[in-house]
Amino acid sequence: MIQKKREKHNIESIFVLLLFLIFAIAVVTVLALGANNYQSLIERDDATYNRQILTAYLSARIRNNDQAGSLAVGGFQKAEVADDIETLHLYEEGENGIYDTRIYFYNGNICELTTLKDLELEYNAGTPIMEASSLGFEMEEDLIRIQACDLEGNASEVAIALRSESEVGA
Repeated sequence: MIQKKREKHNIESIFVLLLFLIFAIAVVTVLALGANNYQSLIERDDATYNRQILTAYLSARIRNNDQAGSLAVGGFQKAEVADDIETLHLYEEGENGIYDTRIYFYNGNICELTTLKDLELEYNAGTPIMEASSLGFEMEEDLIRIQACDLEGNASEVAIALRSESEVGA
């Protein structure tokens, strides 16, 4: 009788251990699947962020500077004269005159440079703000289109309607 009780007790112990092992394997499997899903979500969010951050930044800069005569698209040195570097010019009245913030694509980077208007500098004088593979601007009356492409080749485009009425320095 004692032996039957021991045998029954051993079978119960083995059954409990087996049940615990199955539970542990299930928990590890669920955790591994959850980690993989989380990683893919993070990668997708990073790709979306990288694709949209440049156009969002430029949109904010344009909207912040939306006054009549304060925006121009053209050459690097002067907006009125086309050259090799297509540039977005943001004009702002300051103590020493009108400042020209130039945003342009040069040498694999989106660069930004703030100087007095009509001051001529080299392309490499700007501060790189983000790596990219291309950047383009189009201006039609009260609309600016921005086309940007990140390093992975993901393109994004945004059109911004200008609502300005007052002139810079007016």
